[in-house]
Amino acid sequence: MNFYPAIWNVLHDGGIIAIQGAVPGTVRLDVAVAYLRERFSDPGDTIQVTLTGCTRFAYREFEIGEFTTDLSAIAAMEPELLSAKMLGNLCEVVCVAGVLEVIAVEGSLALDSGRSITLQELIDVSKAYWTEFSQRAKQAKRESP
Repeated sequence: MNFYPAIWNVLHDGGIIAIQGAVPGTVRLDVAVAYLRERFSDPGDTIQVTLTGCTRFAYREFEIGEFTTDLSAIAAMEPELLSAKMLGNLCEVVCVAGVLEVIAVEGSLALDSGRSITLQELIDVSKAYWTEFSQRAKQAKRESP
């Protein structure tokens, strides 16, 4: 499985709350996605996404119309991730209020506790969450008058 665009799709509803690093180079994102993060026993609040060989990281809010590459400005906007797709080597990430464009060679994941996790581990945690969510919704529907 390719890291891109899968990582952005599994972090659906997560918000980018901090960004460190430089483009070109390595960029580390702190993504707050409580419903996934709380499923890990390690203490902490975020999932860290490291983009290696990053040559583009730009965000455009729908209302503004222009892309910014200022990492601190992007973090201040706290883009909330929805879904992603590849357009050649560019990963286009649709967010609640805009679009994020990412070009990076590789990626890795860690919890803010410092423990590395794999993409597959995060996908498995996400699948378990959504299966349970679906079951709760079906149960609630059966129990409602």
